[in-house]
Amino acid sequence: MKPILVVGGGIAGLQAANILHQSGRDFILFEKGSALGGRVSSIRKDGFILDRGFQVLQTSYTEVQRSLDLSALQLSYFDSGAMVKDQVFYNPLRRPFDLFSSDILRLKDIFSLIKIWLKLQGNVPALDGKKHSTQELIESYSFSDRFKNEFLIPFFQGVFLQESLAQPASLFFYYLHQFLYGNAAIPANGMQAIPDQLASNLPVESIRVQQEITKLDAKSVTLFSGEKIEGEAVILAVDLPVAAKLLGLDVPATLASKTFYFYSNKSAPQPPLLRLISEENLLHFTCLTDVNPGLAPEEKALYSATSLRNSSKEEVKLALERHLSGVKLHFLEEFDLPHSLQVVDAYDSIKKAANGIVLAGDYLQFPSLQGALSSGREAAEDILGRS
Repeated sequence: MKPILVVGGGIAGLQAANILHQSGRDFILFEKGSALGGRVSSIRKDGFILDRGFQVLQTSYTEVQRSLDLSALQLSYFDSGAMVKDQVFYNPLRRPFDLFSSDILRLKDIFSLIKIWLKLQGNVPALDGKKHSTQELIESYSFSDRFKNEFLIPFFQGVFLQESLAQPASLFFYYLHQFLYGNAAIPANGMQAIPDQLASNLPVESIRVQQEITKLDAKSVTLFSGEKIEGEAVILAVDLPVAAKLLGLDVPATLASKTFYFYSNKSAPQPPLLRLISEENLLHFTCLTDVNPGLAPEEKALYSATSLRNSSKEEVKLALERHLSGVKLHFLEEFDLPHSLQVVDAYDSIKKAANGIVLAGDYLQFPSLQGALSSGREAAEDILGRS
């Protein structure tokens, strides 16, 4: 029997390869780059571990719990909440009494949060087919302007990487459920540890990196070199823009962001929280070494800052230093990510153009590690179910 051909070595492709391998099916995984992981990846620079964009591992995702050995990742955890300027807002389910000590909340905010909490009981689907946006949902509740504009909207702008919050309201409830009941974490060796763990279960001879695919159909792929490889089936597990291009379609609009890394001399540790800013050049930042000191050399503090605009490193550095009074920052790296996440859509044109090619990727479900892992599993199980 010919091997299954998996195009793309990101999370969805690696998951599909794992399911095939566990079922005893031969496969070949092709990755254009020199490393596996796709968007979930890290680099090492000057003793620092820098993720490709600000990312966290949400431990309550069902596919994360099913597919990963979380203990082997040696996770470090954020506190459940966020800092708004000098105010801390903690997860009310973890620290309920702090609700009454925060200047951010008003009584009507607490009533609105209780209404939302009641909606989170039972099954909370990521997508329910309804057309209401997250922005419309937030406006429908009686939140105070301060809580809404300084916490709720900036927080979900960071989740969606979208200023308008046009993503479905159902995603608001789904992600909020994950944040309230799960934990946001970073592996000891950065997010690259996730694809590394998935790849470690696979036979090395079945993985081919630096192999660009220029053409494909339901039974074969053609490499940049011109070599054509036949297979039993083909799984296309690449990011949405790449999938569209390979299938001869226009690239759909996606959501962009920029992540900047700076370091300073280590100071007194602060609570391991995300700092919400929501300024023109700075959406949020965090001191990653307050979460995981192993991401930086000893006596150094590592900061991650995210912008949804085309901000420069100088603009972000100035904004960040204003909020870190007295801290002298040094620039490390920036990641310009024009395709950070996709807009939730049915993508019928891509599904139609696939013409027998099995698709995988979080754009088929919703933007998340859960979506990538789940779509990879479903793609492999689709093929396995044919035999």
